[in-house]
Amino acid sequence: MENLIGKRFEKLVVVEQVKSTASGQRQWLCRCDCGAITYKATDTLNNDEYSSCQKCAGKYAAAKAREGAGFFEGTQISKIKDMSPTAANTSGVQGVYFDKRQNKWRARLRFKGKIMSFGSFSRFEDAVFARKMAEKEYFGTFLEENDLNR
Repeated sequence: MENLIGKRFEKLVVVEQVKSTASGQRQWLCRCDCGAITYKATDTLNNDEYSSCQKCAGKYAAAKAREGAGFFEGTQISKIKDMSPTAANTSGVQGVYFDKRQNKWRARLRFKGKIMSFGSFSRFEDAVFARKMAEKEYFGTFLEENDLNR
């Protein structure tokens, strides 16, 4: 059987052999690039899938899911292209809501993972205008610069 000590598998480096399973499969103590220690069987290390500790594997899976959901630089492209209000929206306009504490309409948008506020307004129409201008400024430029207008 091959000695894997010192060999790299994706984010893991094999440190030592620790035990064998009941079926005779070798187990290896590995150090992930993030510093975490994990234990892997030989067949798991030799698998073509991504090899890492559990924490890094979770981050990798989350990143792949976000990519699959159409996220680019923290922004979901399909949400930019379809500005339909969600079921939770009560104003009828995406990113515009009524703030009961201030008794004013607020305009905001989420872009690149951050929520940006564009002011409080007495009139609903002013909040809608602020939101539409923000969409044009942030989303339009973003789609053009990254050739995502397909």
